[in-house]
Amino acid sequence: MHEIISPNDAMDFKLDFSVDSGSVVNKHYHDWLEIVYLLKGTLEVEENNERRLLKENDFVVLDPMCIHSTRCREGNTAILLQIPMAWLEKFMPDIHCLMFRVEEEKVYEIGDPQIYEAYGRLRDGIKELGVVYLQAEEGYIFQCYSLIFSLMHLLVRYFSRKISRQDRMKSEKNLERIRRIMEYIRSHYREELPLSRIAGEIGLNPAYFSRFFREQMGIPYLEYVNRIRLEHIYTDLLYTDLPVGELQERHGFYNYKLFMRMFRQVYGCTPGKVRGGKKS
Repeated sequence: MHEIISPNDAMDFKLDFSVDSGSVVNKHYHDWLEIVYLLKGTLEVEENNERRLLKENDFVVLDPMCIHSTRCREGNTAILLQIPMAWLEKFMPDIHCLMFRVEEEKVYEIGDPQIYEAYGRLRDGIKELGVVYLQAEEGYIFQCYSLIFSLMHLLVRYFSRKISRQDRMKSEKNLERIRRIMEYIRSHYREELPLSRIAGEIGLNPAYFSRFFREQMGIPYLEYVNRIRLEHIYTDLLYTDLPVGELQERHGFYNYKLFMRMFRQVYGCTPGKVRGGKKS
């Protein structure tokens, strides 16, 4: 799914404190550079099929247009910064040719004092940005912009690598195909969606489609479709009083045993507990 993001008022970026009591955000992408700094709790992040567990004072930098998902099991508080590529390109037109990678373990492995210092400045800068935004003293917007430019300088200089034109074109082609697949699933998830049907819609051989989807998304096609169905059922559990069986039928999940197993696997509880938590 292509996520639509809106910047803060009077700013060119989105900056916020996220308080999450527990959630699952399915695989999606957007054309914004995203930084998540965890202040409290834990957060599971999957980016391009690589999983990371963030703990207190950990942070992750997510490339624009990368396919990613998150899972919060027991609640967390985080600083969320999202910067549109269209705005960054005003200052560095070829920034779309860079990939960013920031991993604490790799920083220690490299053993370069400059990289280690830059990592510390990056971490401190993100946290300071959150404090400045929260306090919102007079003129704080100028300080927010100043800190973001400093963070981007560190990322570009110490934590980026250039990608070839060929690799970029291949990535864009794959992402466009995934975009079409995601849109089709979102429009038809209530219906029966055998792999052969969507492969035909996209114009691919079913066997090739199956391999391509798993390589790009990290999970089998039918599992992804069922996760989309679960997402809608979970939302309706929170905001409607319709029976669980009716919600299953409404969202195309007819196999009760599979539904219960996947629901527990994804959300860590039963549908009844979700609805009970809402009432309490």
